[in-house]
Amino acid sequence: MQQRETRTPVANSTVVLKRNANTAEQCEYQIINISRGGLCFESHDNYELNEVVQVSVVIDKQTMHSASGRVCYRTQTTDRNTTCYGLSFLDCFIDADLIRRRNKEAGPVITA
Repeated sequence: MQQRETRTPVANSTVVLKRNANTAEQCEYQIINISRGGLCFESHDNYELNEVVQVSVVIDKQTMHSASGRVCYRTQTTDRNTTCYGLSFLDCFIDADLIRRRNKEAGPVITA
């Protein structure tokens, strides 16, 4: 039986994305949730499905994971001002236990 992957909301976390490895241009977004194989983030910017980007996951102002990623889904938010994007890690998975431990240390996630 295959175990379902757990998605964990994370506090004080962002994802830094670079569209082109040859430029210094990068954008930072709030992470909504994260799992071993990818994450969900919210953005005002437009990303195309299957677009490949360089990913750095930042938790408590420390880079915790770097990988290539692929935009695998997008969902318009209810307020229509932002879009939620799903991002799959392509070349290495994140240590989900590390995320859960750091999340417990930070306390419960409070959303407005």
